[in-house]
Amino acid sequence: MRVAVIGGGPSPEAEVSRRSAAEVVNALSDTHDAHYIEFDGNLNRNLCERLPDVVFPVLHGVPGEDGTIQGYLASIGLPFVGSELAASALAINKFVAKQVWKEHGLPVLPMCTVDRASYNERDLTRIQERLGSSVAIKPREQGSALGVHLLPDGGDIHAAIEDTFRFEEHLIVEPYKRGREITVAVLELGEIGCFALPIIEIQVIRDGEWYDFTNRYKVGASRHVIDPPFPPGVAENLKHCAVLAHQTLGCRDLSRADFIVEEDGSIWLLEINTIPGMTETSLYPDAARAGGYEFPELLSQLIRQSALREGNRLDHS
Repeated sequence: MRVAVIGGGPSPEAEVSRRSAAEVVNALSDTHDAHYIEFDGNLNRNLCERLPDVVFPVLHGVPGEDGTIQGYLASIGLPFVGSELAASALAINKFVAKQVWKEHGLPVLPMCTVDRASYNERDLTRIQERLGSSVAIKPREQGSALGVHLLPDGGDIHAAIEDTFRFEEHLIVEPYKRGREITVAVLELGEIGCFALPIIEIQVIRDGEWYDFTNRYKVGASRHVIDPPFPPGVAENLKHCAVLAHQTLGCRDLSRADFIVEEDGSIWLLEINTIPGMTETSLYPDAARAGGYEFPELLSQLIRQSALREGNRLDHS
């Protein structure tokens, strides 16, 4: 099957996207005619020249992971792996996604929003009154922890907000929670349906550091612990929440939900990734292997079901 793997683009995460896309192309090379296509002004021409059977977007951040490429592919009738426009747009927006999850009873933290255009001292007062001084400040639509500021012991919230504005004009602020960093990958396959893969705990090697951009992509900076121990019921709850987070946003094929688990077993759903990283240090391939899906076969199954989905749509149109 001819597969176009799209990566890169103008996103701050473009280089990570290219690394992910290279891993996908390499994994597919023995069984498919897979080619890399850069997300740039020549995209339409390159797709027309390749005439792929299926497109595999491996784009991280905005634009690309936010529904832009998904809407374009749908409009020209090319089948693609992953979530469609609406789900992608919902998932990339941490504030909107959490509003949906809150309506469905999922455990999300309280939030304050901050926008550069209206930011003033009243925002700082509102944050401290509602959340306290121990907070996490995040761009609303960035990934890979870009621009995130953690103030576990309080600190200069104003300075942290100003620095995060360098990455995006719209921010969310949440209370900081100490706990274990957990991720749960979700896979959706044909008749099997939607299910959670083995849970992974992320442990950063160096004391005093967290799972920031550097530690996500530097080989040896973190370890992935498969199926870590939890108090009774926590693992089941994590998997249930990850699947429900995927379904309530209308995600498709694959996603990865990130959580904090506190010492008492309380869990907090932080965000969802509709195009998880596929680099040599990424979490989704590790979870898939632990669940019995070797990387090349996992990708082939996703490609085949995307092609079949488009065929079924045409049969019923």
